[in-house]
Amino acid sequence: MDKRIIPLIMCGGAGTRLRPASREVRPKQFLPLFGTRSTFQDTLLRVSDPSLFDRPVVITNAAYRFMVLEQLAEIGIEADVILEPMRRDSGPAIAAGAVFAQNRASEAIVLALAADHVVQDNAAFVAACREGLTAASAGRIVTFGVKPERPATEYGYINPGEAISGEVHAVARFVEKPDAVKASDYVNSGYLWNSGNFMFPAAVLLDEYRRVSVDAVTGAVNNAGRDLGFVTLEPEAFGAAKAISIDYAVMEKTSRAAVVPVSCGWSDVGS
Repeated sequence: MDKRIIPLIMCGGAGTRLRPASREVRPKQFLPLFGTRSTFQDTLLRVSDPSLFDRPVVITNAAYRFMVLEQLAEIGIEADVILEPMRRDSGPAIAAGAVFAQNRASEAIVLALAADHVVQDNAAFVAACREGLTAASAGRIVTFGVKPERPATEYGYINPGEAISGEVHAVARFVEKPDAVKASDYVNSGYLWNSGNFMFPAAVLLDEYRRVSVDAVTGAVNNAGRDLGFVTLEPEAFGAAKAISIDYAVMEKTSRAAVVPVSCGWSDVGS
């Protein structure tokens, strides 16, 4: 497999669940919470192997643009930085990243990652990316299902279905955050935590996004400006995009969802 993956790092959130450490002016993804680097920097370094990953794309709030540049420079990584004129949730952000990646390479495979997650075993995560790339290249939208360490009630779950290739399975269903009894049942039944990270062909994601309306996001990217090297989404078009999560917009409706199980010391830095 010689196709390289374009990482799309989403780091525009305000991190309000982690107050008072995380504040609107400097949210949690830019804080060195678990060492000398921020989780944003760790996320970028995790997908920096040039044999597998292409130049990353970062999508963030305009207020954080210089923080992003500063932290990129600290770890010696260059990226295309897209600025959202306003927050519209993960759906429009990922769709805009997909349009941008497809404009760069018509058959682009995109890996959408939250910038505030912790992964302790980078090698295991990269191995899961390699595993998922085959399915993504065949037109699947691949999510990463974390093997549960406990019956957590703070995460959604994925029920793996039939095997597709290797360790990759079709998604039988997604389930919302459960109560303690259901969480225990899910773990015992082989369900996986939903990490909220995805790999997909840009064209497939955008085709699925049409049920929401992809035109506003496409217009925001194709009419974007350039300011000091940043890509500035066209405000009127992006503002017309429905504010919706990628889960509701695509993942819970598509028949093309797949899941690759991974055990990599993952956690979502929440409250």
